[in-house]
Amino acid sequence: MLNVLLQHPYTGHRTARPGILRMVVSPYPYAITYCVMGDEIVVLGVRHTARRPLA
Repeated sequence: MLNVLLQHPYTGHRTARPGILRMVVSPYPYAITYCVMGDEIVVLGVRHTARRPLA
């Protein structure tokens, strides 16, 4: 999955926030939130998708 992200950084799904993308790490229950800044990928968060977010 990391290789896909490095080779095709805009493969992730757009979020409500401009410039922020999210990619699900299949078959694992994780989602990576990131943005592309020039030639760098900045990971903003990693979330376990089987867990409920804190209220």
